[in-house]
Amino acid sequence: MRLRDDQRRIVARAERAIARDGGCLIAEDVGRGKTFVALALARRSSRPLVLVPASIRSTWRDAAERVGVECAIESHEMLSRGRMPATPFGMIVVDESHHFRTMSTRRHEALATLAARAPVVLLSATPLQNRVRDLAAQIALFLGERALSLDAAQLSRYVIRGDGAPVDDMPTVRAPKWITIDTDDADTLNAILALPPPPRPLDGGDAGVLRMMSLVRAWASSRAALVATIRTRDRLATAISQGVEEGRAPTKREARAWQAAEGTVQLGFSSLLMAARPGDETLASLGQALACEREALDALMRVLRATPDPDAGRADAIRALRVRCGERRIIVFSEYASTICALYARLRGDAGVGMLTAREARIATGRISRDELLARFAPVAQRAAPRAPHQLVTLLLATDLLSEGVNLQDASVVVHLDLPWNPARLAQRVGRLRRPGGADEVRTYMLSPPAHADLLLDADTRLRRKLERAECVIGAGFAVLPAFSPGQSRGGERSASAEGELVARLVRWSCDSRVASHECGAVRSDVRGWLAALDDGRLVASVDGGAPDDMLSVHRAAELADGNARCASADEIAHVQAGIDAFLRMEALAQSCGIADAGGPLRRSIERSLGALSSELPRYRRAAALPLIARLRECLRHSLPLGAERLIAAELGCRPEFEARDLLAPLERAVSIAE
Repeated sequence: MRLRDDQRRIVARAERAIARDGGCLIAEDVGRGKTFVALALARRSSRPLVLVPASIRSTWRDAAERVGVECAIESHEMLSRGRMPATPFGMIVVDESHHFRTMSTRRHEALATLAARAPVVLLSATPLQNRVRDLAAQIALFLGERALSLDAAQLSRYVIRGDGAPVDDMPTVRAPKWITIDTDDADTLNAILALPPPPRPLDGGDAGVLRMMSLVRAWASSRAALVATIRTRDRLATAISQGVEEGRAPTKREARAWQAAEGTVQLGFSSLLMAARPGDETLASLGQALACEREALDALMRVLRATPDPDAGRADAIRALRVRCGERRIIVFSEYASTICALYARLRGDAGVGMLTAREARIATGRISRDELLARFAPVAQRAAPRAPHQLVTLLLATDLLSEGVNLQDASVVVHLDLPWNPARLAQRVGRLRRPGGADEVRTYMLSPPAHADLLLDADTRLRRKLERAECVIGAGFAVLPAFSPGQSRGGERSASAEGELVARLVRWSCDSRVASHECGAVRSDVRGWLAALDDGRLVASVDGGAPDDMLSVHRAAELADGNARCASADEIAHVQAGIDAFLRMEALAQSCGIADAGGPLRRSIERSLGALSSELPRYRRAAALPLIARLRECLRHSLPLGAERLIAAELGCRPEFEARDLLAPLERAVSIAE
């Protein structure tokens, strides 16, 4: 395994983070080799476990075999189904860790349990999808509940990302361009806006705005997606009306149970699935809402039949783009399978067109396997045998099924048929093509929605706001949206990318003989301050009297320290040493008093249980139990994985009666978990 210099620095930083915090989150940009960085870390561990989406297990298996790393490879979906690996593991690697951004899911709970006794390495180019809590939920897997109380700047300290320096043989990404469609579908938009609030479940809110937005988003993707969404809404209304006829009405949970893939509704005997029998007034109101819903949906369908289909213009735009791009291979993405199917129906007569959704893979001659389709589209990336020219696929229409973990660097053009709510999805799509060994440049295009759709959705503004929030924490990558307006900021002052730039600066200093040969150096600057490296690997700094552990001070001190070298006086060295000693004394005092990182409800629950145990212990048990309580409290002064905290809380929360059972057993188990 031959790693680049920047990858070796990432490995070294990850090893220090694992030793210090019990885990790390590597958020390198797509295409920069996170897989091989993780395998280099896994090689240093006994019995590593790799958790990946099921669709890319073969990709990881091939990579591990290429570099000779033996590891168990399981899927995220296995955890979602409640299946847990039985063998204990020495390290856990989680690819696409943003799939664990919601703490209430079964997969997050299962991973937290696994990570309670093993260090965890999280990999994701886009760990912050919508909110800062997305990132906190992932970092909590190794840092514990304390991560949920940290702000964005504090969380970024636990994210490892390089300095973003160019990588040889890595394609550049051209800023996206809009492709405008000459259609004005204002009549359809007005018909959508005229829809009444939909019938609602007994315990549900109105949700009319959200459902209207879903219709507009489908309309902005394709006429076919809009029709599919209307039919789904109509089927749901039919299911509710069947219940109303028998004096029943659904709850939110019952209505959700009817939803299946692609938003279809399973109808069989829907009235039998409704338990509630509301009063006559509620049933009458629901029946009236159903009648209005049916009438409005029928009116919308009449408008669609009377207006030109804009999907024809979309197909023509893709054909024109193929002509402009010449020999370049193109992949077209959409969130909606109905959009992909409709566009394929219009383009399948053209040469070299393929379609891939979760249900099927197709070319002009019929269905083929997913692997065969990818081999025809990207034979080099898939390491497949060369295909005859007439067998090649040069235009691939795909859903976001292909937006993660697949190498497609044979292609060099990405087209977004619609704008997802999440800008991370855009980066993941482009990342399939932005791989070493691909074309020199990756071009990206966005198909504009019908007139006025962007004004209603405000999708561009929403995506930019989320993108800026992510860049403030993680750092800016390649452009995934059309160029920002002049003077508009891209990201904040603190990000994980800034950490990578700081590391690169320190590496440069360490190679400078004038610096490396001295334990203490000095530079000329207009600002007084100091920057120090502690034995535990932390950097602390003081600039203009700022807090030593404030990372803004650390980064500012590093920038100021690039001045001309000079000799440090004995008084200056003594002043800096005194400042460091004072900081360490205050830190130790805060920890000994239990006021540092108090934690959240879980930690407070553990502390209450320990306090109750200490005060309620019978005299004859104190000699054996108090040392265990002291050891456990000492462990709790440091960060523990979320799963370990939960296990400790469960042991202490299920405390048996003193007289009935042995008190020491749960305490001993809790100490064993913590240590």
